[in-house]
Amino acid sequence: RRGQTTEASTEGAMVPTSRTESIYARILVGLDGSDYSRTAVDYACKLASANDVVTGIAVVDLPGIERFVGPTPAGAGRSAAALEQTLLAETQAKAEQVLTEFAATCEARGVAHTIHAETGKPFEEIIEASKYHDVIVIGQRTAFRYGAEEETGDTLNRILEHGLTPVVALPAEPRDIRKVLVAYDDSLQSARAIQMFLMLGIWDECETTLITVTDDADDGDRLLESLRDYCASYGVPANVVRAEGRPSAAILGHIRENDTDLLVMGAYGRNRLTNFFVGSTTKATVQDAGIPIFLYH
Repeated sequence: RRGQTTEASTEGAMVPTSRTESIYARILVGLDGSDYSRTAVDYACKLASANDVVTGIAVVDLPGIERFVGPTPAGAGRSAAALEQTLLAETQAKAEQVLTEFAATCEARGVAHTIHAETGKPFEEIIEASKYHDVIVIGQRTAFRYGAEEETGDTLNRILEHGLTPVVALPAEPRDIRKVLVAYDDSLQSARAIQMFLMLGIWDECETTLITVTDDADDGDRLLESLRDYCASYGVPANVVRAEGRPSAAILGHIRENDTDLLVMGAYGRNRLTNFFVGSTTKATVQDAGIPIFLYH
């Protein structure tokens, strides 16, 4: 394990006691200064144990600045260059501020930490940094792109599409995690997400429900029974729910009706669930869920 040994506060933690003291050596947090980002920092600090290191990454979106300035008309080269430099300086100052706030939060919590500043496309820089981290913690909404407020999940979706580490995507408001909903569609991607969820053991003490969405009752019951047995092998008892209809509607409906606190699902799925976490449906679901989401593929 890397990083100095410190005693992290667990007061009001959203992370319940698990079977392991520490499961992450390095946690990467995307920083943009938003409420979503601050919730992500808070959660990362609570995930970290005494020997873990939390890295805060802030990205100066130079390509976004260049797009915002746009093509330079004839004779306007100097003014365009001056505007670009002004915007770049403003963005760099914002990045420095959020990194300073992140460091102060970690120090106050007694969490070992590092800061990481980059210039480039936000999702590419976060993925590159994640090669040397065990999990990405990021807001469900991000404001990395320069010139306009990002649509929900834009950076998140790109990270899910191209990244390699588990992701915990958080809403703006923190919440205790007591009820977990695990969605399963029999794809390799959702199976990997569930395997990682169980191996980490972070949420073992939570009330866990397994859900599959299919119109084939026999197939659905078979999947749920196999998955419940697998969870039991980790000492995690689980309720099962088979639903019909559109996967996104069924899953979101269960979340709302049962006051679920965490959704676990693969970043990609087969058939109808393929579109559930890709493209516009991904953004709508992340926005509508309103709870933390654990994703892996």
